[in-house]
Amino acid sequence: MRTLKTFRITLLLLVLAAVLFGCRKDQLFTDSPGIQLEFSQDSILFDTVFTTVGTVTKRFTARNPNSDGVRVNIALEGGSPSPFRINVDGASGISFSQVEIAGGDSIYIFVEATLGPGGINTPFIIEDHILFNTNGTEQLVTLNAWGQNAHFYRPDTYVQGFPPFSYIAGGYDGSGNQICETVHWTNDLPYVIYGYAVVDSCCTLIIDPGVKVYFHGGGGLWVYRGGNILANGTPEERITFQGDRLEAMYADLPGQWDRIWINDGPADNKFEYVDIKNSLIGIQPQSWIGTPGQPTSANTLVLNNVSIRNCSAAGILSENYRIKSTNLLVADCGQYCVALTGGGEYNFNHSTFANYWSYDVRQDPAFIMTNTFRDISGATQVREVETSIIRNGIIYGNNTNEFQLAFDNQLTPDILFKNFLFRTDQSTADETRFEQSTIYRNQDPGFVDAGSGDYHLKENAYARGKGFDPFGQDPIAQFDLDNVQRPSDVSDLGCYTFP
Repeated sequence: MRTLKTFRITLLLLVLAAVLFGCRKDQLFTDSPGIQLEFSQDSILFDTVFTTVGTVTKRFTARNPNSDGVRVNIALEGGSPSPFRINVDGASGISFSQVEIAGGDSIYIFVEATLGPGGINTPFIIEDHILFNTNGTEQLVTLNAWGQNAHFYRPDTYVQGFPPFSYIAGGYDGSGNQICETVHWTNDLPYVIYGYAVVDSCCTLIIDPGVKVYFHGGGGLWVYRGGNILANGTPEERITFQGDRLEAMYADLPGQWDRIWINDGPADNKFEYVDIKNSLIGIQPQSWIGTPGQPTSANTLVLNNVSIRNCSAAGILSENYRIKSTNLLVADCGQYCVALTGGGEYNFNHSTFANYWSYDVRQDPAFIMTNTFRDISGATQVREVETSIIRNGIIYGNNTNEFQLAFDNQLTPDILFKNFLFRTDQSTADETRFEQSTIYRNQDPGFVDAGSGDYHLKENAYARGKGFDPFGQDPIAQFDLDNVQRPSDVSDLGCYTFP
């Protein structure tokens, strides 16, 4: 009897222990919202990954900093097609449900990448994410693999108030001394910029014909005050600045990268035979905002045989800068094609500023010029627009008004438009600013296909034969943006001549 009684007591204690243990286990895991994990890394980068060759395995931890346990759903966002593979605490797969992480404990996640066979259209930077859902709170860890052989630049400098950047020319040595140098980009491999790439003061970046520069995400190029850039393309080998996504669907997608930002310096910055496309802002020449008074730059931005397309904000956003250009196309931007603000000096010959933006409603004109700007403190400043001539051009688009001058009368800008076609409802009757006999208004220029971005002229185009070219003053204008020779007597308006 005593043995049976003892057995019953023991069995009862075991049952109670099991029940209590089960209850206690449930109580150890919380389903409260707002729980967040801590990651040892929030992004995983694999350096250049050649196609069909696997990477090394990288790992990171996901830690539960709470006292109670949590159950987490983990998934590879790209799913099966993703080139990345993940392993969560020893189990491989693309999704994992109810992964338990005890309070104060961590789990390991392992990552590898293998790119499938690909050619020239394989993206330079392939991105995916591992998604974590903890009681409805979503977090992610970014996975990046550099997918082709190229020169890669990744940010390694962080200064409050500025985007993360790396020096591609200049910087500081181990003793804190500034480095002054000339860096030469040859056309051996593409250049891929992650974050911002900086040409520091007292430095020069020279870019050879045919070089292709690709920007990832919000990346950009910054020629800091005192720096210099010379992009020397040729008609046969143009230089390209664009986003790093090479798939067909990204070919004309705006806003893929940030901008080329150029401050004032000791010498002219030159872009010749260059294509810039699919950014937020194409080029932003701007005298340094931190200089007291922010005067107009002493140097000039030269844009010869340059095209700037598909910018989600502006093609050219200038502030207190001098610009000289022959054969310039700026087309299809979300706000302005060209915005010239503050002081400056402008000499544009044979330009086509055409805005047929189709992604959403656009309120701003294709071209605006003003002699005011807001300084670093937010105060409005007025600067002098010095002797400027804008000629042999077209400003047109799908809005009723594509041209605006907005000058503060404290100063009198010295600006003349001649041999020019406008789409505008603004007055062009001021003889001091518009050469009346060569100004044309609200006549369809005769583009081949503006809706498809083809701004060549048709044979019977209105813009034909209305230009004037003193080639002795501007020998570059003997040839158009396509390097087609212009006639020596009367030329066409815009950056292209009819064959």
